[in-house]
Amino acid sequence: FIASLVVLLPAMAYFVPSLNLAVAAPLYLAGLFAVCMFCHGELARAKPDPAHLTRFYLMISLGGALGAALVAIVAPLTLPGYFELGIALIVLSLLLVQRLRGMARWGGVAVATVTVVFVAQGAHDYTQGVRVLERDFYGVVRTADHPDPVPYRSMQHGGIKHGGQLLGDSFRNTPADYFGPTSGYGRVFTSLREMAPGKPLSVGVLGLGAGVIGAWMKPGDRLVFYEISPRVVDIARREFTFLADTPARIEVILGDGRLSLEREPPRGYDVLGIDAFSGDSIPMHLVTREAMALYVKHIKPDGIIVFQATNRFIDLLPVVKRLAAEFGLGAVLVADRPDESEGPAYWYSSTDQIIVTRNARLLAWPRLDEAAEEIEDRPGLPTFTDAHHNLLRILK
Repeated sequence: FIASLVVLLPAMAYFVPSLNLAVAAPLYLAGLFAVCMFCHGELARAKPDPAHLTRFYLMISLGGALGAALVAIVAPLTLPGYFELGIALIVLSLLLVQRLRGMARWGGVAVATVTVVFVAQGAHDYTQGVRVLERDFYGVVRTADHPDPVPYRSMQHGGIKHGGQLLGDSFRNTPADYFGPTSGYGRVFTSLREMAPGKPLSVGVLGLGAGVIGAWMKPGDRLVFYEISPRVVDIARREFTFLADTPARIEVILGDGRLSLEREPPRGYDVLGIDAFSGDSIPMHLVTREAMALYVKHIKPDGIIVFQATNRFIDLLPVVKRLAAEFGLGAVLVADRPDESEGPAYWYSSTDQIIVTRNARLLAWPRLDEAAEEIEDRPGLPTFTDAHHNLLRILK
């Protein structure tokens, strides 16, 4: 397996920052197998005589516990980003050098050098242009400033954008990213204002991000964010001005959104947004029958639930449609595909948002109706519950 590591270690180091699953998945599966065989082989070679086996196995157990603690506790507390994989690859390359003898060791040195260079290049690309890079147990949060075509500051949680803000006094309270005027959120808020001018709204959102929804609020509105990550809350207040600028009464509740809703009496929201997905991973407890019952409890009889369904790997549309049907609610898709190349609209992002409501008047309102698409049902797909949900059935 030493020969395979000569190729696999530099290759894995090169693809550390890659999100191309078609390449990364088979590469890291093969790499993990080769690395494990190499390391276990070294352990087998180091196995002592029977008189010292007790201490040998104790050290193996302690090493496993130490490794788990380093990855699960020390890394999130000390590293600003996901650098532990690169560090592990460098350590493995050094172990390979130590294992080789004679002229082969120089080949190992070359492999280690290339691995270090690729890891360093990946770390440089990962941090280039980043304004803030911070991490907690819920992930890595990055902000970056982009000067063209209109100055803009983005927030990323994991590898996915979680909102952003146009910079400068002229645009800073303009909702952008996934929340532009032609997005599902934008059409819902605009329609509600047109249907009942001057009526204050009560809005709840699971997932804070940069707080962009605050830009849609008016005086007299109430806006409640549910956010699990203290780091996201801190950066949203420090790097963006939506929470400070909004005229609405703001409340930020720290903790898991669903658990927080379970502890509260009915809130009577006009709009409840479900946008607490980290990257492309889906907290499945937010799209189950039990979760939907909780959402319905917290909205008004004609209230609206907006699901952020933008995802590269998971098709949430039939899941949400099935849940909505069980509760007698309508569900339509607003697929927003902005393609502006100039001005503030350049920073509007493509997004899929599902509007769930029994409010027939809203669904027929022109601003929403013109963009609403029927969601195709998927026969045989069971309703997701807390006890049973199968992600393989909804892979894209």
